[in-house]
Amino acid sequence: MKSLLTTLALSCTFAAHGQIYYSEQVGANDLGRAFDPTIHKVNQACLQGTPVQHSEQSGSLDYFQRVDETFIKRRTFGEVHGGVNLFIIAGSVSTSMTHRNATDQRTLTSQLHLKFDEGYSTLENRQVKSGVDLKDCGSHFVYQVNYGRDLFVNTRLHFRTEEDYKRFVIKIKIRLLFFKKTITKVKEIEKYAENAVFSVDVNSNGPLPAKLQQQLNEQPTYCRGGNITPCLQTLESLVAYSFDPNGLMLDLADLDKVPRSFVVKSYLDSGHYGGADWQSVMSNTLYEATWRWAEHQYGEAVRHLERTKAFLTVATEAEKPALEAQFEAAQIALSDAETLRQTCLTSPWLSQCGP
Repeated sequence: MKSLLTTLALSCTFAAHGQIYYSEQVGANDLGRAFDPTIHKVNQACLQGTPVQHSEQSGSLDYFQRVDETFIKRRTFGEVHGGVNLFIIAGSVSTSMTHRNATDQRTLTSQLHLKFDEGYSTLENRQVKSGVDLKDCGSHFVYQVNYGRDLFVNTRLHFRTEEDYKRFVIKIKIRLLFFKKTITKVKEIEKYAENAVFSVDVNSNGPLPAKLQQQLNEQPTYCRGGNITPCLQTLESLVAYSFDPNGLMLDLADLDKVPRSFVVKSYLDSGHYGGADWQSVMSNTLYEATWRWAEHQYGEAVRHLERTKAFLTVATEAEKPALEAQFEAAQIALSDAETLRQTCLTSPWLSQCGP
């Protein structure tokens, strides 16, 4: 297992002007497409060639506790040049996953992160496509697509108030996850988490293996804080499956590779000197604070919905009406936050974009 989870860097090297953008939405079919670095948008295909798959397998395993969304982004995606790329390019799957895995002042999250690099694709023997108007091709193109899968095994304690959260953090001086807990430790957790909800989940930037999804479907994943043992048993089986040589690793190998990031190069750097008079590279960080604000608002809404769902799932019949109303309101709030995020990423100068 250790040999399979040895951290390795990708063996490929990039030119000085190459830039890496994270996205699960850009794949091998997008190689050769024009890319506008000013608005971070993939445009029409201007180059053609032969797609070549390079197989590079490596991985790492880490344990995290009480980490914010910025740490998750940098750890998972390798945030670059101010993180603008992560906000503009990253798709809904990776964006939601990032915020769900972060902690805040009402949700305590701990996770086991399995990160796998699965090679990359390039476009070889490149030529300008016939019939293309060069003025529509800009200055850059999608040079390379990197594949990789991130899988998080999480446990969370969802608290009703910040006061409950702070009380728990002060009183409990132990790690919540991934170790054998004595009955005494479990009782101590349950004492201070009585008004909270304990949950177990797995999320990824790609589909989960069928066996893993089956475990999540058939075992308890939400427990009242005063009785967390059923969820701890679920967690134990998930961790056992994750470390079984005939378990998670083999099942992941049978799944399709997931695009994680792509490399952008200028036509000049790649030898397309005919583009010498095309538009120059521009850098726009004027709205960096606005983009970050919109992303943060979205993250708060994601976690609020998850927290409300947790309390609703374990609710008694008497508690359900109020929690169902809260859940519906949280869904509307998330939809509004997602709309705000999209608006402010593309038009950050609008009046609604900013604290």
